[in-house]
Amino acid sequence: MPHPFDRYAAFTDVEALKAASERPLRKSMRVNTLKCSVPEFLEWAAKKGWTVAPVPWCEEGFFIDREDRHSALGKDLLHLLGHVYMQEAASMFPVELLDVQPGHAVLDMAAAPGSKTTQALAKMGSKGAAAQGVLIANDVQEKRLWTLKAALHRSGVTNNIVTKKVGQWFGKQMTERFDRVLCDAPCTAQGTARKDSDALLYSSEENAGKMARLQKEMLEAAIHAAKVGGRIVYSTCTLTPEENEGVIAYILNKYSEQVEALDAGLIAKSGLEKAIEDSHRVQRHIGVGPFPSLRLWPQTFDTEGFFCALLHKKAPTRKGERLPAVRFQEDPVPRSRQRELEKGLEEAYGTPFLFPGEQLFQRGTQLILSTEEVSSFHLPVQDYALGMPFGRRLEDTRLRPDADQATAGRQGRVRIDHEIATLRGHLATKGVMMITEEMMAVLLDGKDVSCPPQLRGDILLNFDGKIVGFGLAKDGLLRNRLPRWMIWKS
Repeated sequence: MPHPFDRYAAFTDVEALKAASERPLRKSMRVNTLKCSVPEFLEWAAKKGWTVAPVPWCEEGFFIDREDRHSALGKDLLHLLGHVYMQEAASMFPVELLDVQPGHAVLDMAAAPGSKTTQALAKMGSKGAAAQGVLIANDVQEKRLWTLKAALHRSGVTNNIVTKKVGQWFGKQMTERFDRVLCDAPCTAQGTARKDSDALLYSSEENAGKMARLQKEMLEAAIHAAKVGGRIVYSTCTLTPEENEGVIAYILNKYSEQVEALDAGLIAKSGLEKAIEDSHRVQRHIGVGPFPSLRLWPQTFDTEGFFCALLHKKAPTRKGERLPAVRFQEDPVPRSRQRELEKGLEEAYGTPFLFPGEQLFQRGTQLILSTEEVSSFHLPVQDYALGMPFGRRLEDTRLRPDADQATAGRQGRVRIDHEIATLRGHLATKGVMMITEEMMAVLLDGKDVSCPPQLRGDILLNFDGKIVGFGLAKDGLLRNRLPRWMIWKS
Protein backbone atom coordinates (compact mmCIF):
# COMPACT_ATOMS: atom_id res chain seq x y z
CA MET A 1 0.00 0.00 0.00
CA PRO A 2 1.47 3.41 -0.94
CA HIS A 3 2.63 5.64 1.90
CA PRO A 4 1.07 9.16 1.99
CA PHE A 5 4.58 10.61 1.74
CA ASP A 6 5.50 8.78 -1.47
CA ARG A 7 3.98 11.58 -3.55
CA TYR A 8 6.68 13.96 -2.25
CA ALA A 9 9.56 12.16 -3.97
CA ALA A 10 10.05 15.10 -6.34
CA PHE A 11 10.34 17.54 -3.42
CA THR A 12 12.49 15.86 -0.78
CA ASP A 13 14.20 12.66 0.40
CA VAL A 14 11.11 10.58 1.15
CA GLU A 15 12.99 7.91 3.12
CA ALA A 16 14.49 10.60 5.36
CA LEU A 17 11.02 12.14 5.75
CA LYS A 18 9.52 8.80 6.79
CA ALA A 19 12.34 8.09 9.23
CA ALA A 20 12.09 11.56 10.80
CA SER A 21 8.30 11.27 11.16
CA GLU A 22 8.71 8.07 13.14
CA ARG A 23 11.12 9.62 15.66
CA PRO A 24 9.70 11.20 18.85
CA LEU A 25 9.28 14.96 18.62
CA ARG A 26 11.76 17.08 20.55
CA LYS A 27 10.26 18.81 23.58
CA SER A 28 10.21 22.58 23.47
CA MET A 29 8.97 25.42 25.67
CA ARG A 30 8.28 29.10 25.23
CA VAL A 31 8.91 31.48 28.12
CA ASN A 32 5.83 33.57 28.92
CA THR A 33 7.36 36.99 29.48
CA LEU A 34 4.18 38.28 31.14
CA LYS A 35 5.15 36.14 34.14
CA CYS A 36 8.78 35.11 33.72
CA SER A 37 11.99 36.40 32.14
CA VAL A 38 14.32 34.29 30.02
CA PRO A 39 17.13 34.53 32.66
CA GLU A 40 14.68 33.36 35.35
CA PHE A 41 13.70 30.40 33.18
CA LEU A 42 17.33 29.47 32.49
CA GLU A 43 18.07 29.57 36.22
CA TRP A 44 15.10 27.26 36.87
CA ALA A 45 16.20 24.89 34.09
CA ALA A 46 19.73 24.74 35.53
CA LYS A 47 18.34 23.80 38.96
CA LYS A 48 16.28 21.06 37.32
CA GLY A 49 19.30 19.73 35.43
CA TRP A 50 17.70 20.35 32.04
CA THR A 51 19.76 20.80 28.90
CA VAL A 52 18.35 23.70 26.91
CA ALA A 53 19.06 24.91 23.37
CA PRO A 54 17.55 28.05 21.84
CA VAL A 55 14.95 27.87 19.09
CA PRO A 56 16.67 29.92 16.33
CA TRP A 57 13.56 31.86 15.28
CA CYS A 58 12.13 32.68 18.73
CA GLU A 59 14.09 34.41 21.50
CA GLU A 60 11.76 33.00 24.15
CA GLY A 61 11.76 29.45 22.74
CA PHE A 62 13.95 26.57 23.93
CA PHE A 63 14.40 22.90 23.15
CA ILE A 64 14.48 20.84 26.36
CA ASP A 65 16.33 17.61 27.06
CA ARG A 66 16.47 15.79 30.39
CA GLU A 67 18.05 12.68 31.85
CA ASP A 68 15.32 12.34 34.49
CA ARG A 69 12.03 11.87 32.65
CA HIS A 70 9.94 10.36 35.44
CA SER A 71 7.71 13.43 35.54
CA ALA A 72 6.19 15.00 32.42
CA LEU A 73 7.31 18.54 31.56
CA GLY A 74 3.64 19.51 31.51
CA LYS A 75 3.52 18.79 35.25
CA ASP A 76 6.46 21.05 36.05
CA LEU A 77 5.52 23.85 38.44
CA LEU A 78 6.70 26.54 36.04
CA HIS A 79 4.27 25.22 33.43
CA LEU A 80 1.40 24.85 35.90
CA LEU A 81 1.86 28.49 36.94
CA GLY A 82 1.90 29.72 33.33
CA HIS A 83 5.51 30.93 33.41
CA VAL A 84 6.23 28.73 30.39
CA TYR A 85 4.09 27.21 27.65
CA MET A 86 4.70 23.79 26.12
CA GLN A 87 4.79 24.70 22.44
CA GLU A 88 6.25 22.95 19.41
CA ALA A 89 9.18 24.93 18.03
CA ALA A 90 7.88 25.18 14.45
CA SER A 91 4.59 26.64 15.67
CA MET A 92 6.45 29.55 17.28
CA PHE A 93 7.37 30.92 13.86
CA PRO A 94 4.02 32.39 12.65
CA VAL A 95 3.77 34.92 15.51
CA GLU A 96 7.41 35.93 15.09
CA LEU A 97 6.67 36.55 11.40
CA LEU A 98 3.49 38.46 12.28
CA ASP A 99 5.53 41.06 14.22
CA VAL A 100 2.83 41.94 16.76
CA GLN A 101 3.47 45.24 18.57
CA PRO A 102 1.86 46.86 21.65
CA GLY A 103 -1.19 48.83 20.56
CA HIS A 104 -2.08 46.61 17.62
CA ALA A 105 -5.53 45.22 16.94
CA VAL A 106 -4.92 41.51 16.28
CA LEU A 107 -7.17 38.71 15.06
CA ASP A 108 -6.40 35.02 15.60
CA MET A 109 -9.03 33.35 13.41
CA ALA A 110 -8.60 29.78 14.69
CA ALA A 111 -7.04 30.33 18.08
CA ALA A 112 -7.53 27.08 20.03
CA PRO A 113 -5.70 25.52 21.78
CA GLY A 114 -3.95 28.86 22.38
CA SER A 115 -0.19 28.47 21.92
CA LYS A 116 0.14 31.12 19.20
CA THR A 117 -2.56 33.30 20.78
CA THR A 118 -0.74 33.54 24.11
CA GLN A 119 2.56 34.08 22.27
CA ALA A 120 1.07 37.07 20.45
CA LEU A 121 -0.51 38.49 23.61
CA ALA A 122 2.82 38.28 25.44
CA LYS A 123 4.23 40.69 22.85
CA MET A 124 1.55 43.26 23.71
CA GLY A 125 2.32 43.59 27.43
CA SER A 126 4.88 43.28 30.21
CA LYS A 127 5.09 42.36 33.91
CA GLY A 128 5.06 46.03 34.95
CA ALA A 129 2.30 47.75 32.96
CA ALA A 130 -1.12 47.27 31.40
CA ALA A 131 -1.16 45.50 28.04
CA GLN A 132 -1.64 47.73 25.00
CA GLY A 133 -3.88 46.78 22.09
CA VAL A 134 -6.64 44.21 21.66
CA LEU A 135 -6.53 40.61 20.45
CA ILE A 136 -9.61 38.74 19.24
CA ALA A 137 -9.13 35.02 19.94
CA ASN A 138 -11.69 33.19 17.84
CA ASP A 139 -12.69 29.57 17.43
CA VAL A 140 -15.90 27.81 16.48
CA GLN A 141 -15.92 24.60 18.55
CA GLU A 142 -17.17 24.71 22.14
CA LYS A 143 -14.68 22.18 23.56
CA ARG A 144 -11.77 23.92 21.85
CA LEU A 145 -12.93 27.22 23.35
CA TRP A 146 -12.76 25.71 26.84
CA THR A 147 -9.16 24.68 26.18
CA LEU A 148 -8.40 28.13 24.78
CA LYS A 149 -9.82 29.92 27.82
CA ALA A 150 -7.79 27.74 30.18
CA ALA A 151 -4.60 28.60 28.28
CA LEU A 152 -5.40 32.32 28.29
CA HIS A 153 -6.14 32.35 32.00
CA ARG A 154 -3.03 30.37 32.95
CA SER A 155 -0.89 32.72 30.85
CA GLY A 156 -2.18 35.84 32.62
CA VAL A 157 -3.38 37.77 29.58
CA THR A 158 -5.89 40.59 30.00
CA ASN A 159 -6.41 42.36 26.64
CA ASN A 160 -8.16 39.49 24.87
CA ILE A 161 -11.73 39.01 23.66
CA VAL A 162 -12.82 35.44 22.90
CA THR A 163 -15.41 34.97 20.15
CA LYS A 164 -17.22 31.94 18.75
CA LYS A 165 -17.64 32.36 14.99
CA VAL A 166 -16.54 30.67 11.79
CA GLY A 167 -13.37 32.37 10.57
CA GLN A 168 -14.99 33.49 7.30
CA TRP A 169 -17.37 35.73 9.28
CA PHE A 170 -14.65 38.29 9.99
CA GLY A 171 -14.02 39.10 6.33
CA LYS A 172 -17.44 40.69 5.92
CA GLN A 173 -18.39 41.74 9.44
CA MET A 174 -15.04 43.21 10.56
CA THR A 175 -13.49 44.43 7.31
CA GLU A 176 -10.20 46.36 7.72
CA ARG A 177 -10.30 46.30 11.52
CA PHE A 178 -6.98 44.58 12.30
CA ASP A 179 -3.30 45.50 12.06
CA ARG A 180 -2.34 41.82 12.21
CA VAL A 181 -4.28 38.68 11.31
CA LEU A 182 -3.17 35.11 11.98
CA CYS A 183 -4.82 32.42 9.87
CA ASP A 184 -3.48 29.20 11.36
CA ALA A 185 -5.87 27.15 9.29
CA PRO A 186 -7.44 23.75 9.97
CA CYS A 187 -5.58 21.20 7.86
CA THR A 188 -4.89 17.50 7.29
CA ALA A 189 -2.11 17.76 9.92
CA GLN A 190 0.45 15.48 8.22
CA GLY A 191 3.22 17.38 9.96
CA THR A 192 2.07 16.20 13.38
CA ALA A 193 2.83 12.52 12.64
CA ARG A 194 5.79 12.60 15.06
CA LYS A 195 3.43 13.05 18.01
CA ASP A 196 0.30 11.43 16.54
CA SER A 197 0.78 8.55 14.11
CA ASP A 198 -2.96 8.56 13.36
CA ALA A 199 -2.56 11.94 11.61
CA LEU A 200 -1.68 10.20 8.34
CA LEU A 201 -4.97 8.30 8.31
CA TYR A 202 -6.88 11.44 7.27
CA SER A 203 -4.47 12.99 4.80
CA SER A 204 -5.61 11.60 1.46
CA GLU A 205 -5.43 13.82 -1.62
CA GLU A 206 -9.22 14.02 -1.54
CA ASN A 207 -9.20 15.33 2.03
CA ALA A 208 -6.39 17.73 1.18
CA GLY A 209 -8.52 19.15 -1.64
CA LYS A 210 -11.49 19.63 0.68
CA MET A 211 -9.34 21.36 3.29
CA ALA A 212 -7.77 23.60 0.65
CA ARG A 213 -11.18 24.98 -0.30
CA LEU A 214 -11.87 25.87 3.34
CA GLN A 215 -8.40 27.36 3.75
CA LYS A 216 -8.82 29.62 0.73
CA GLU A 217 -12.08 30.94 2.18
CA MET A 218 -10.48 31.60 5.55
CA LEU A 219 -7.37 33.28 4.15
CA GLU A 220 -9.49 35.45 1.89
CA ALA A 221 -11.52 36.54 4.93
CA ALA A 222 -8.28 37.21 6.84
CA ILE A 223 -7.14 39.54 4.06
CA HIS A 224 -10.46 41.40 4.07
CA ALA A 225 -10.25 41.78 7.88
CA ALA A 226 -6.73 43.24 7.76
CA LYS A 227 -6.20 46.98 7.46
CA VAL A 228 -4.41 48.35 4.42
CA GLY A 229 -0.74 48.18 5.38
CA GLY A 230 -1.41 45.28 7.73
CA ARG A 231 0.19 41.84 7.87
CA ILE A 232 -1.45 38.45 7.46
CA VAL A 233 0.29 35.18 8.31
CA TYR A 234 -1.01 31.91 6.89
CA SER A 235 0.24 28.69 8.45
CA THR A 236 -0.53 24.97 8.59
CA CYS A 237 0.97 21.89 10.21
CA THR A 238 0.63 19.78 7.07
CA LEU A 239 2.85 18.96 4.08
CA THR A 240 0.47 18.81 1.09
CA PRO A 241 1.11 21.37 -1.69
CA GLU A 242 -2.65 21.83 -2.15
CA GLU A 243 -3.01 23.23 1.40
CA ASN A 244 0.16 25.29 1.40
CA GLU A 245 1.81 26.73 -1.72
CA GLY A 246 -1.41 26.15 -3.68
CA VAL A 247 -3.48 28.27 -1.29
CA ILE A 248 -0.98 31.15 -1.35
CA ALA A 249 -0.74 31.03 -5.14
CA TYR A 250 -4.54 31.23 -5.41
CA ILE A 251 -4.70 34.32 -3.18
CA LEU A 252 -1.78 36.10 -4.88
CA ASN A 253 -3.40 35.49 -8.26
CA LYS A 254 -6.85 36.65 -7.16
CA TYR A 255 -5.56 39.76 -5.36
CA SER A 256 -2.46 40.46 -7.43
CA GLU A 257 -2.83 44.25 -7.08
CA GLN A 258 -3.79 44.31 -3.42
CA VAL A 259 -1.66 41.63 -1.70
CA GLU A 260 2.01 40.63 -1.84
CA ALA A 261 4.07 37.91 -0.16
CA LEU A 262 6.93 39.27 1.97
CA ASP A 263 10.37 37.87 2.70
CA ALA A 264 10.77 39.38 6.16
CA GLY A 265 14.32 39.89 7.38
CA LEU A 266 13.55 37.52 10.24
CA ILE A 267 13.48 34.58 7.83
CA ALA A 268 17.09 34.95 6.73
CA LYS A 269 18.19 36.02 10.21
CA SER A 270 16.85 32.77 11.63
CA GLY A 271 18.79 30.60 9.21
CA LEU A 272 15.69 29.41 7.38
CA GLU A 273 16.93 29.98 3.83
CA LYS A 274 16.69 26.20 3.35
CA ALA A 275 12.98 26.35 4.26
CA ILE A 276 12.42 29.01 1.59
CA GLU A 277 14.24 26.98 -1.05
CA ASP A 278 12.29 23.84 -0.08
CA SER A 279 9.05 25.75 -0.70
CA HIS A 280 10.37 27.12 -4.01
CA ARG A 281 11.10 23.56 -5.13
CA VAL A 282 7.46 22.63 -4.53
CA GLN A 283 6.29 25.80 -6.29
CA ARG A 284 8.32 24.97 -9.40
CA HIS A 285 6.93 21.45 -9.49
CA ILE A 286 3.27 22.52 -9.26
CA GLY A 287 3.77 25.50 -11.59
CA VAL A 288 3.24 28.50 -9.31
CA GLY A 289 5.34 31.34 -7.89
CA PRO A 290 8.00 32.11 -7.15
CA PHE A 291 7.03 33.79 -3.89
CA PRO A 292 8.63 33.66 -0.42
CA SER A 293 7.16 31.05 1.92
CA LEU A 294 8.61 28.51 4.34
CA ARG A 295 8.31 24.74 4.24
CA LEU A 296 9.74 22.93 7.25
CA TRP A 297 10.20 19.23 6.49
CA PRO A 298 10.54 17.24 9.76
CA GLN A 299 14.01 15.98 8.80
CA THR A 300 15.40 19.43 7.96
CA PHE A 301 15.10 21.24 11.29
CA ASP A 302 14.10 18.29 13.50
CA THR A 303 10.66 19.80 14.15
CA GLU A 304 7.15 18.85 13.14
CA GLY A 305 6.24 19.46 9.50
CA PHE A 306 5.08 23.04 8.98
CA PHE A 307 4.29 25.69 6.38
CA CYS A 308 4.14 29.46 6.79
CA ALA A 309 3.75 32.51 4.55
CA LEU A 310 3.64 36.24 5.29
CA LEU A 311 1.34 38.52 3.27
CA HIS A 312 1.15 42.31 3.15
CA LYS A 313 -2.08 44.12 2.25
CA LYS A 314 -1.37 47.04 -0.11
CA ALA A 315 -4.90 48.12 -1.05
CA PRO A 316 -8.55 47.49 -0.09
CA THR A 317 -10.04 44.16 -1.15
CA ARG A 318 -13.69 44.83 -0.31
CA LYS A 319 -15.87 47.67 0.87
CA GLY A 320 -16.08 47.90 4.63
CA GLU A 321 -19.30 47.97 6.60
CA ARG A 322 -19.87 49.74 9.90
CA LEU A 323 -22.11 47.50 11.97
CA PRO A 324 -23.59 48.50 15.33
CA ALA A 325 -21.64 47.50 18.41
CA VAL A 326 -23.04 44.72 20.62
CA ARG A 327 -22.71 44.92 24.39
CA PHE A 328 -20.35 42.55 26.15
CA GLN A 329 -21.85 39.84 28.33
CA GLU A 330 -19.82 41.38 31.14
CA ASP A 331 -20.61 44.81 32.62
CA PRO A 332 -17.81 47.31 33.28
CA VAL A 333 -17.38 48.04 36.99
CA PRO A 334 -18.05 51.74 37.68
CA ARG A 335 -14.89 53.74 38.33
CA SER A 336 -15.95 54.68 41.86
CA ARG A 337 -16.52 51.01 42.73
CA GLN A 338 -13.22 49.99 41.12
CA ARG A 339 -11.35 52.58 43.21
CA GLU A 340 -13.06 51.23 46.33
CA LEU A 341 -11.96 47.70 45.48
CA GLU A 342 -8.42 48.88 44.81
CA LYS A 343 -8.31 50.60 48.20
CA GLY A 344 -9.41 47.43 50.00
CA LEU A 345 -6.77 45.35 48.22
CA GLU A 346 -4.12 47.97 48.94
CA GLU A 347 -4.94 47.75 52.65
CA ALA A 348 -4.79 43.95 52.64
CA TYR A 349 -1.83 43.26 50.35
CA GLY A 350 -0.01 46.56 49.85
CA THR A 351 -1.02 46.59 46.17
CA PRO A 352 -4.30 46.91 44.23
CA PHE A 353 -3.09 44.34 41.64
CA LEU A 354 -4.23 46.75 38.89
CA PHE A 355 -2.26 49.04 36.58
CA PRO A 356 -3.36 52.35 35.00
CA GLY A 357 -5.37 51.67 31.85
CA GLU A 358 -6.96 48.50 33.19
CA GLN A 359 -10.69 47.96 33.65
CA LEU A 360 -12.60 45.53 35.84
CA PHE A 361 -15.73 43.86 34.47
CA GLN A 362 -18.39 41.97 36.38
CA ARG A 363 -20.52 38.96 35.53
CA GLY A 364 -22.62 37.90 38.49
CA THR A 365 -20.27 37.84 41.46
CA GLN A 366 -17.23 37.20 39.23
CA LEU A 367 -14.82 40.07 38.63
CA ILE A 368 -12.79 40.01 35.41
CA LEU A 369 -9.63 41.98 34.66
CA SER A 370 -9.25 43.55 31.23
CA THR A 371 -8.28 46.93 29.77
CA GLU A 372 -9.88 50.22 28.81
CA GLU A 373 -8.96 49.54 25.18
CA VAL A 374 -10.93 46.28 25.28
CA SER A 375 -13.84 48.12 26.88
CA SER A 376 -14.00 50.57 23.96
CA PHE A 377 -13.37 48.04 21.16
CA HIS A 378 -16.26 48.02 18.69
CA LEU A 379 -17.43 44.40 18.35
CA PRO A 380 -20.52 43.58 16.22
CA VAL A 381 -21.18 40.28 18.02
CA GLN A 382 -21.50 39.32 21.66
CA ASP A 383 -18.27 38.04 23.13
CA TYR A 384 -17.83 34.49 24.41
CA ALA A 385 -15.47 35.70 27.16
CA LEU A 386 -12.91 38.40 27.80
CA GLY A 387 -9.93 39.17 30.02
CA MET A 388 -8.93 36.97 32.94
CA PRO A 389 -10.49 36.08 36.31
CA PHE A 390 -9.67 38.67 38.98
CA GLY A 391 -11.79 37.75 42.01
CA ARG A 392 -15.24 37.35 43.48
CA ARG A 393 -17.37 39.77 45.43
CA LEU A 394 -18.20 38.44 48.90
CA GLU A 395 -20.68 39.55 51.53
CA ASP A 396 -19.47 42.44 53.62
CA THR A 397 -17.73 40.84 56.59
CA ARG A 398 -17.97 44.13 58.48
CA LEU A 399 -21.50 42.98 59.31
CA ARG A 400 -20.08 39.93 61.12
CA PRO A 401 -19.09 40.66 64.73
CA ASP A 402 -16.36 37.98 64.69
CA ALA A 403 -14.55 39.38 61.62
CA ASP A 404 -11.08 40.74 62.38
CA GLN A 405 -9.98 43.96 60.69
CA ALA A 406 -7.60 42.33 58.18
CA THR A 407 -10.21 39.82 57.07
CA ALA A 408 -12.87 42.53 56.78
CA GLY A 409 -10.61 44.70 54.67
CA ARG A 410 -9.66 41.82 52.43
CA GLN A 411 -12.74 39.66 52.15
CA GLY A 412 -15.48 42.25 52.63
CA ARG A 413 -14.91 43.44 49.09
CA VAL A 414 -13.27 40.79 46.94
CA ARG A 415 -11.46 37.49 47.22
CA ILE A 416 -8.79 37.45 44.52
CA ASP A 417 -8.59 34.52 42.13
CA HIS A 418 -5.69 32.13 41.58
CA GLU A 419 -5.01 33.71 38.17
CA ILE A 420 -4.33 37.22 39.49
CA ALA A 421 -2.40 35.79 42.45
CA THR A 422 0.05 34.02 40.14
CA LEU A 423 0.26 36.99 37.75
CA ARG A 424 0.72 39.88 40.19
CA GLY A 425 1.17 38.33 43.62
CA HIS A 426 4.86 39.28 43.51
CA LEU A 427 3.77 42.92 43.94
CA ALA A 428 2.27 42.22 47.38
CA THR A 429 4.06 43.52 50.47
CA LYS A 430 1.53 42.18 52.97
CA GLY A 431 -0.50 39.00 53.36
CA VAL A 432 2.31 36.79 52.03
CA MET A 433 3.76 33.61 53.53
CA MET A 434 7.01 31.95 52.49
CA ILE A 435 6.68 28.19 52.05
CA THR A 436 9.35 25.51 51.94
CA GLU A 437 9.85 22.77 49.39
CA GLU A 438 8.39 20.27 51.85
CA MET A 439 5.30 22.42 52.36
CA MET A 440 4.92 22.84 48.60
CA ALA A 441 4.89 19.06 48.16
CA VAL A 442 2.18 18.74 50.83
CA LEU A 443 0.05 21.44 49.15
CA LEU A 444 0.39 19.82 45.72
CA ASP A 445 -0.81 16.61 47.37
CA GLY A 446 -4.04 18.45 48.21
CA LYS A 447 -3.41 18.72 51.95
CA ASP A 448 -3.30 21.62 54.41
CA VAL A 449 -0.20 22.90 56.20
CA SER A 450 0.50 24.73 59.45
CA CYS A 451 1.16 28.47 59.54
CA PRO A 452 1.99 31.18 62.12
CA PRO A 453 -1.07 31.63 64.39
CA GLN A 454 -1.18 35.41 63.84
CA LEU A 455 -1.97 34.95 60.14
CA ARG A 456 -5.65 35.18 59.24
CA GLY A 457 -7.60 35.32 56.01
CA ASP A 458 -6.42 34.83 52.43
CA ILE A 459 -2.63 34.50 52.33
CA LEU A 460 -0.48 34.51 49.21
CA LEU A 461 2.02 31.64 49.07
CA ASN A 462 5.57 32.42 47.97
CA PHE A 463 7.68 29.44 46.93
CA ASP A 464 11.18 30.02 45.56
CA GLY A 465 10.30 33.62 44.66
CA LYS A 466 7.11 32.67 42.82
CA ILE A 467 3.54 33.16 44.01
CA VAL A 468 1.94 29.74 43.54
CA GLY A 469 -1.56 30.60 44.78
CA PHE A 470 -3.10 31.27 48.15
CA GLY A 471 -4.43 29.59 51.26
CA LEU A 472 -6.89 30.48 54.01
CA ALA A 473 -5.18 30.97 57.38
CA LYS A 474 -6.92 30.57 60.72
CA ASP A 475 -5.73 29.43 64.16
CA GLY A 476 -2.35 28.20 62.91
CA LEU A 477 -3.72 26.17 59.98
CA LEU A 478 -3.43 27.14 56.35
CA ARG A 479 -6.25 25.61 54.37
CA ASN A 480 -5.23 24.63 50.86
CA ARG A 481 -6.81 26.91 48.25
CA LEU A 482 -4.78 25.77 45.24
CA PRO A 483 -7.13 24.96 42.34
CA ARG A 484 -8.12 21.30 42.03
CA TRP A 485 -6.79 21.09 38.47
CA MET A 486 -3.33 22.17 39.66
CA ILE A 487 -3.25 19.48 42.34
CA TRP A 488 -4.53 16.86 39.93
CA LYS A 489 -2.02 17.73 37.21
CA SER A 490 0.92 17.85 39.58
